[in-house]
Amino acid sequence: MKAASLTALALLPLLLMSCSVGRRVVPQSDIEAYEVGAEAFDTKILLASRDSDFKVEVARRIGESLGDRPVYLKFIGINQLDDEDVSDYSAIIVMTKCVAWGLDPETELFLKKNPELSGIVVLITSGDGDWKPDMEGRKFDAVTSASILENADSVTEEILEKVYAIIDAEA
Repeated sequence: MKAASLTALALLPLLLMSCSVGRRVVPQSDIEAYEVGAEAFDTKILLASRDSDFKVEVARRIGESLGDRPVYLKFIGINQLDDEDVSDYSAIIVMTKCVAWGLDPETELFLKKNPELSGIVVLITSGDGDWKPDMEGRKFDAVTSASILENADSVTEEILEKVYAIIDAEA
């Protein structure tokens, strides 16, 4: 009994560390970069996303919906966020996932680097779709969902409502 208790006690730090290690070690793939609309448009939207069938479908629907407006929409991977001058954009959409009960590390870093930037909408997917990050005084709108393709339409609409509010307020 005593040996089992000592073993459990010794393994506890490993278990606790495994969640944060997983957030840093598990590689995340990004969507392919592309653009919709003319770069000369005044309204510019940046969409950065991880790659998954669900996120690609939501991104496609966002591009399709915004393609009817005089909007330049640039799609990039989350790992490319550091290469962008985010102040050039009217709105920024980040589509990421919950990893080990936390935000994807690159998404977290982006939000920490830009605490005063407004006009950010973050889609966070998780197993059951209801995990939200601690906002910690940050200025972004969070949308949550499970990665279920049948939910793509409602998630797209929720993101677009927030984006329209941002860009319409700017106009």
